[in-house]
Amino acid sequence: MKFKLINNKVTDEREKALNNKVAAECFYIMIAGTLVCIVYGSLFNNGVISADCLLYPLLISSIWSIYRAERLDVNAFGSSSITVLGCLLATGLITLIIMMTNYRYNHGIYHNNPLDSRYLMTWSITYIIYVPFVFLVNWALTALGRYERRRLEKHLDDLENEE
Repeated sequence: MKFKLINNKVTDEREKALNNKVAAECFYIMIAGTLVCIVYGSLFNNGVISADCLLYPLLISSIWSIYRAERLDVNAFGSSSITVLGCLLATGLITLIIMMTNYRYNHGIYHNNPLDSRYLMTWSITYIIYVPFVFLVNWALTALGRYERRRLEKHLDDLENEE
């Protein structure tokens, strides 16, 4: 049984190849930025690699992907969306990150017991709060992708009619 987490619809091979090119460039930016953060942490920050410093390459590569996709005339959003299972897993990942931080800062309140009832209740409440948010963002990105797809098809039809 194969679990599908992302619905990916590509118009043509050119768009797929250019999207892969943009993704590869962003990957190189992430690798270089992570390397810079590791070197900075080991040389100038007493060996401490801050997670905040690792967010900067992510931000830079996100901005670069939008800019580069626009320059290459590629539909950056396409018609890709996350499936229901993907949304639930993404929400679980967000909840996991939040709850690890919560336990790290409040372990005294939970009496150093990760099975404390207050801590387990916080897991469920955090998950329930973030599920609608993830589904809403997925819906918005899907709607944006449909709009961009229609705009691209209209642009291609206009170009075809001019010839």
